[in-house]
Amino acid sequence: MYKVRKGLSVVFDHISECMAPVIPIVLAGGIFKMIVLLLTTFHMLSGSTEVILSAIATSPFYFLPVMVAYSAAEHFGTDPLLAIVSVCVMLLPDFAALMESGEKVTFAGIPVVPATYAYSVIPIILLIYCMSHIEKFFNKMIKESLRPYLLAACVIFPTSLLGILIIEPIVSLISNMLANSLNAMQAEVPIVAWGLLAAITSFLVSTGMHWIFITLAITQIGLTGVDYGIMVAFLISNTSLAGCDLGVFVKSKASDKKAMAVGAMAAALLPGISEPSIFGVCFKEKTPLLGNVLGCMIAGMVQGILTVHCYIFTFPSIPSILIFYSANEADNLLKALIVAAVSFMGSFFITMLVYRDGQPKTECAAKA
Repeated sequence: MYKVRKGLSVVFDHISECMAPVIPIVLAGGIFKMIVLLLTTFHMLSGSTEVILSAIATSPFYFLPVMVAYSAAEHFGTDPLLAIVSVCVMLLPDFAALMESGEKVTFAGIPVVPATYAYSVIPIILLIYCMSHIEKFFNKMIKESLRPYLLAACVIFPTSLLGILIIEPIVSLISNMLANSLNAMQAEVPIVAWGLLAAITSFLVSTGMHWIFITLAITQIGLTGVDYGIMVAFLISNTSLAGCDLGVFVKSKASDKKAMAVGAMAAALLPGISEPSIFGVCFKEKTPLLGNVLGCMIAGMVQGILTVHCYIFTFPSIPSILIFYSANEADNLLKALIVAAVSFMGSFFITMLVYRDGQPKTECAAKA
């Protein structure tokens, strides 16, 4: 069991390291999308200007595989240019049209499973990991004097075919199964599904497992334009953690704990950064963690009843609350605000009930 946990930890660490340089660019795309949304809503944008701004906002998502390929190549110590070219093959318009044609596609008699390669994340990371070993293999096989002429061709060809024939179809199948499972749970047992997901979100973040769900949400928004609950769970988690922080701030008499709590609350609500609350307050003080789990579960159950959707990817926070706005679903933003308020107030009151402030260390030292 220890080896399994260690293996999973290594996998999530790799995903986190590969995604860390890319996330700011994706967040920029989310900000641009919110700007386009606001300008369009107030009829300040139209025609070719809207098309150009929309293209700027969409490009970080559409070309996400290229950025991930570069980042993963840097992480795994392989040639970034070879990685980019191997992935760009899958984004060529003619190839994309072939995959979307509905026709039977084969390569040298081998069936090719149709898949959408734009917006991919996990398949690209896995592909570049495999490419790093392919490059090492051919580096040993090819004489140094011939590498400038042969190495690129010997790496790009098998890497591209590996992605097209094996990795992308398999990972897409698994991702689709996970997405369909979440959607099915939303349809059949939404209160249980989102209550449980919201309740464990802080633990997912603490272990790095949240990257799986974040990448799934990015893919869903990129392909369908909407995420059916994953990003709402992160909104619930952030506001819940802020409620726990406020509870500790109110009840604690120690100035250092108050400072930590208010700083963590600001980080959770404004930029949407949850780690200070998770590690500096909830895990450290223990009892606020109960407020977080129960508050998230209650808000997640409310999400299951109301069904809140997310239309733009960025980390949920007060400044980015417009990611839940859509002209086609006018009350969705209000639902998101209700869920956030339930999460914040629920966690605050539960933390106020269960939190017991320990004696400040300075007082203990004085009494000793």
